[in-house]
Amino acid sequence: MKPILISLLAALLCTLFSKPVFSQEYKIRQSSAVMGMKIETTVYVKGMRKRTESAAIMGMTQPVTIEQCDLQRTIKINDKKKLYFIDSFYKTQQEVIDEDEPQAKKPVTAVKEKNTKAPEKGGVITIYYSIRDTGERKKMYGLTARHVWTTQKMKPSPDACMMKDSILVKTDGWYIDLPKFNCPVRYTPPQVQKPTEKNQPECRDRFVTRRSGKGKLGFPLVETTTIIMGGEQAKTMEFKNDLETKDFSTEKLDSMLFEIPPGYTETKNEEDLQDKMEIGNMLDDIMNKAKKQIKDKPITDEKDPGMIRIGILPPKADEQVSPDNLQSRLVSALQSGSIEAIAVATEEEAKTMKCDYLLTSELSKIKSGSKVGGLIKAIKNTDPNAMSTFSIEGNMLLTKLADGSAAGQQKIDGKFEGKVNDAAGKALENSGSKIISKLQ
Repeated sequence: MKPILISLLAALLCTLFSKPVFSQEYKIRQSSAVMGMKIETTVYVKGMRKRTESAAIMGMTQPVTIEQCDLQRTIKINDKKKLYFIDSFYKTQQEVIDEDEPQAKKPVTAVKEKNTKAPEKGGVITIYYSIRDTGERKKMYGLTARHVWTTQKMKPSPDACMMKDSILVKTDGWYIDLPKFNCPVRYTPPQVQKPTEKNQPECRDRFVTRRSGKGKLGFPLVETTTIIMGGEQAKTMEFKNDLETKDFSTEKLDSMLFEIPPGYTETKNEEDLQDKMEIGNMLDDIMNKAKKQIKDKPITDEKDPGMIRIGILPPKADEQVSPDNLQSRLVSALQSGSIEAIAVATEEEAKTMKCDYLLTSELSKIKSGSKVGGLIKAIKNTDPNAMSTFSIEGNMLLTKLADGSAAGQQKIDGKFEGKVNDAAGKALENSGSKIISKLQ
């Protein structure tokens, strides 16, 4: 009996102290907030491969993305159409220069594509990539996370065909190492529009990355990404994406989750995976929902204790825009914390509704400029003609209703993208937020 007891004890110890075979297989649920929209994402990681599934955005199904780090490629899949697209990690010719070692130049060999002609024209896109490990560490989901900052500025030469305006991408995040999963850093952001057969088929740019700083990224658990069109000095538009991890668990995963599904057809055009939708219609839908929420919210004569009520008059502007639409947009944008914004038609109505302040605004100039390039055009299958740049000027005044004194004034002056109503709305929201921030 003694040998049997020893065997049982050994088996028990192995069970208690050995890790399960799927301990390095992960299922992670994350949430992103971009342009006021929440996007839920589920990420699966097994060894050198990662699968990302995103919820539909505005009714549009998002392709499943599979990163096969062992094969140095990304596969994008549309299950509805049973199509897939393969994108090599190094399809674009790049040269990486380490600024901390001036003599070291490390060209990254590009994957040669079949049946392609030598490019007849194109420019150089210089990417200034900086990374800094802050040295901060903390435990997250049982793993040690690093606090890392990165900046990535893309500056095209005048003859570049992929993009015309500079783009600045800044990230502030906490990253962990997942055993076995190790994909190379890709310096070219996926937001940049690639030339297609319809626009400049013979035009290809060369990428040169100048890298500086010390640190490494990894798998993001918390990350804030800020994308600035035109760069900080000539900013024309700014996007912010906040990512957070909702759930992190280990479980056994089927290897077929990380393979091309049998019976699917390959497409050479990534746009085939996308559902068509005009960006203008998407923005209109967002505005209509916000307007309905404001209309349905009951407004009473009495304010809650500690609240500051501001009456918003319809902005004055020419016939290009809808004052009612802009008023609703301002009311929606300025609701925050102790601020309660309501739409009013006159100063007398604002007093009747017991407003503390009255906000008036006027757009004296709305002038159309060039079409938006870069990031907006990178949104697949949208109508680029629906988006323009507008130079907008005007003024905004906040008045204290108790005595009629000026409580704040804000100049409106800048370039804003979108259809004319959307661009004007952005101009008003930008100035409105600044003038209201002084009250909080």
